[in-house]
Amino acid sequence: MRSERTARAQLDEILVSRQIVMVTGKGGVGKSIVSAALALRARELGLRPLLFELDAPPRTSLLPDGKPAGDDVEELAPGILGINQRSEDAIRDYAISTLPSRTVAELLFENRVSKLFLRASPSVSEMALVGRVAILAEKHGADGPVIVDLHATGHALSLVQAPAGIMKVLRGGVLHERARRIEEILSDPQRTAFITVALPEELPVTELLELRARLRELRAPLGPVVLNGVIDDPAPLVADEVVAHLETGALKHAAHDLRALRTWARRAARESERLKAALAQEGTELLTLPFIHDELKPGALAGLLAARLGGAS
Repeated sequence: MRSERTARAQLDEILVSRQIVMVTGKGGVGKSIVSAALALRARELGLRPLLFELDAPPRTSLLPDGKPAGDDVEELAPGILGINQRSEDAIRDYAISTLPSRTVAELLFENRVSKLFLRASPSVSEMALVGRVAILAEKHGADGPVIVDLHATGHALSLVQAPAGIMKVLRGGVLHERARRIEEILSDPQRTAFITVALPEELPVTELLELRARLRELRAPLGPVVLNGVIDDPAPLVADEVVAHLETGALKHAAHDLRALRTWARRAARESERLKAALAQEGTELLTLPFIHDELKPGALAGLLAARLGGAS
């Protein structure tokens, strides 16, 4: 479809030209696997992306022939860098990267009072995380985007608002200036894009639309929407009456399964149309990814979705 081609072209342009790509949406919609697929697609475009995971649990690699991300930036798969940033370490890492010397940062965290203050202060943890992203983007941005697999919906909003929160507390100085620069980066459509992800279900779609409205109020640059896990009617030529008849005979179990899949597909189609209609009003394209029936390892699944992002059927 033309709209799908437009969305894929827009996504490719974002991967090629932006330093930071934030991937966000309701928990459980597949943000992590979509982030991995975006990294694979960026590599196909000749880039060397950095996959920035946040507090990822122990798991096998999300990339084909890859390894899990660790605490430091390293190559996870050929041509793809990555890191698993722990929230509890983010403040220290950001301070070391920002303050005049590592010694000053270490002394700051050896002081129990200052350490408790930093961890309890509003926006500090979020500022540290987004600061780490910005620093890595400045360092690696020439090679490819930093693709950030964010926590659930509210976390994206907290990150966008963090620089302003810091500037309200600190009226001047190094950290205030750094917060100002990061706020500029996050709101710059030439450097940053937010990719929002949903499943074709009522609550994820509703939450995505609310999230996009709030991000727009905060001047966050929005990219296309990815609708993940789309399922089609498995037997579109079989009428409901035929299914009902089959349910009374020897094929009743298969017919029950077909009816369940058809009901699921119709609900997905209804939510997909609702999302398309809402996005059409704001001029945003929708990119769909299919529900994969086979039980695949995450790396193989990300590879299939990356191929779909590139236009494969």
